[in-house]
Amino acid sequence: MKEAIEIVDNTIESKEYIQDVHNKSKGWITNVNITKENGFRQWHYTLDDLLKLDFDKEDTYISLNTFYKPMRRIETIKELNCSFIDLDIYKTKFTKTQILMNLEDNYYNKIIPEPSITLDTGRGLLLIWKLEQTPYMALPLWKAIQEHLYRQLKVFGADRMALDATRVLRVPGSINSKSGTRVKVIAKYDYVYSLREIQREFLPELNETSKKKKGRPKKVVYVHRERSLYQGRILDIVKLCELRNYDVEGQREIILFLYRYYLCYFYEDEEKALDDTIELNNTFIKPLAIKELTRATESAEKVFKSKNKQYKYKNDTLIELLDINEYEQTHMKVIIGKEEYKRRDREYQKNRYNQKLEEKGKMTEKEKISRRREKIKALLAEGLLQKDICKTLNISKRNCIRDIKYLKEHGLI
Repeated sequence: MKEAIEIVDNTIESKEYIQDVHNKSKGWITNVNITKENGFRQWHYTLDDLLKLDFDKEDTYISLNTFYKPMRRIETIKELNCSFIDLDIYKTKFTKTQILMNLEDNYYNKIIPEPSITLDTGRGLLLIWKLEQTPYMALPLWKAIQEHLYRQLKVFGADRMALDATRVLRVPGSINSKSGTRVKVIAKYDYVYSLREIQREFLPELNETSKKKKGRPKKVVYVHRERSLYQGRILDIVKLCELRNYDVEGQREIILFLYRYYLCYFYEDEEKALDDTIELNNTFIKPLAIKELTRATESAEKVFKSKNKQYKYKNDTLIELLDINEYEQTHMKVIIGKEEYKRRDREYQKNRYNQKLEEKGKMTEKEKISRRREKIKALLAEGLLQKDICKTLNISKRNCIRDIKYLKEHGLI
């Protein structure tokens, strides 16, 4: 195996690790501590404040990705900093040494990229791939890469429930209470990947060209597209609640049902989906009681488990169910009707046309009129009459009169 960078001091190791994965992070980072006395507790910190904490204690975790506000949910993700796989070695027939040697000889840079950081977590290993900082909209591709890494590494105990972008993971220097050992860095390299680089090298079926092929798409491609749709709908549901100032009593149950339904398919983790649904419910002016919420949305989980597409709603149905008006649709990402789609297409075509004009060094019609009015204003200041301005600028009398009227109405002359 390659020689790794060794770090011995526990305090230094924690801080160096955090700085390594979060060196450019601008979002909130979640810190979790689990104790017998207090159970699961989480807090949110900026990088500078996180570095002030003491991690020399049992069962402490941090998020490797960040959030734009102090809330650890899929729709609040700000930056994707890392991909990761948690290997539960104790569930396999292998030793850590056997797995590390096998990965080095048969997996790294052949079917998966080599990790930037490898941690010994006590009863397992944590593999981390540092990424060029990536915005939240790349989450479906990030998730597809996580799924690929999981499929390749499940023989070594890859944890299916530790694939979501909001996951918190153990920190070097802290103690795993189950094994009674410290979490430590056992390998670290300066590898920083881009999602597209990993996609090109290890998931070629997701290349853009694959979308153009006729026939039914491969399963991986289909799931990737479907997950992109779910992400958009999750974000739209939260945006709708925000636009309505979380006063959603009329559509409360259907909002929570759909949110839990789409989260189940995106996370593929029913427990996490329910936790996030409860969090969203708690933001409402009039939230449901937890038992009532669970009962009102439990069919979402049942459908997911049965792999039934029973609630595969079209946009028009969602707009009707959620009573989304035209103004609200302008703030949606994917839940939009035909008229809003046409409006966006017109805007796109207009912007594209203007961009082409700019590339050719030409002006848009609006810019031409603005420039003409500036010239008319200057010539009027020189004392020229309308007929002389028309002759000088080679414009019609009608345009000249209209522009002078505009300048007067707007107090420009």
